[in-house]
Amino acid sequence: MKIVVADRLNDELRQLIRDTAGDENTVVFPSSREELIEEAADAEIFYGFCHEELFQQLSNLKWIQSSSAGMDSHLYPAMRESDVILTNAAGLYGSHVADQGFALLLALARGIHHFTRNQDKRQWGGSKSPMIELGGFTIGIVGMGGIGTHMARRAKGFEMYVIAVDAYRTDKPDVVDELMPINQLPDLMRRADVVMIACPLTDETRHLINAENLALMKPTAYFINVARGPIVDEPALIGMLKQEKIAAAGLDVTEVEPLAKDSPLWDMDNVILTPHAAGGSQHRPRRTIEFFCDNMKRYMAGEPLNNVVRKDLGF
Repeated sequence: MKIVVADRLNDELRQLIRDTAGDENTVVFPSSREELIEEAADAEIFYGFCHEELFQQLSNLKWIQSSSAGMDSHLYPAMRESDVILTNAAGLYGSHVADQGFALLLALARGIHHFTRNQDKRQWGGSKSPMIELGGFTIGIVGMGGIGTHMARRAKGFEMYVIAVDAYRTDKPDVVDELMPINQLPDLMRRADVVMIACPLTDETRHLINAENLALMKPTAYFINVARGPIVDEPALIGMLKQEKIAAAGLDVTEVEPLAKDSPLWDMDNVILTPHAAGGSQHRPRRTIEFFCDNMKRYMAGEPLNNVVRKDLGF
């Protein structure tokens, strides 16, 4: 059996994969695009992102382990129609993506972005926005998977009341005060002091956050998106921010990335942008490879794999 790993890994993690595969299997770590195409041609297992052009050339492929949690870029038509098993890294990134969400929220609430700009100008001055504490806030989390659950845990640490909506989950975690079906999204938008997005991008969630439900938000509320940009109707969000119908937005993702140079978001005092950086963590490489190796053991033993993606649902 041949295993191709399309990721840059240190020697320790490479050896972990080799040890898991055993001497009877071949593990290859291509160092160039050309080598990747050549080596993957007869691979049975692929680790990393397999783009559509490459996928169509892999006639022996049985299983792809993605190092990503979101599957929107992986589920191209050829993948959806194939029998290839696709597994993702859902659940491995929840802690640091939630950290990013709260970093953005705290920066906005405490005016850190204004102070940083003042520091760049060597100017000792105050915030352009009120200094807000989070205790007693109601946070509305859209999507109660791994990332949403970590967000809820952090929210409880700040003594916040947690409400959430989810299209499929019905079992309420202990750290959530109210878990509602997705059709209650308008109620969440109306009640929340903070709306935080944690759902995957699918056909159903594209522009889930639109002008209609953004208009329900409190003028003092914060909007945080660390999931996927196209979940939000960006022009509608920009309009709300310009008119100050919501207080501020912290965005790690945008509809088109990189964000266009002429986007109004760059210059807005009530917006903080980070460049799709929420997935970064010193623990990420080891977590994903350990998960892959555990799944590889399952694959070789003929056991069900963890995190098999429902191609019809998109996650």
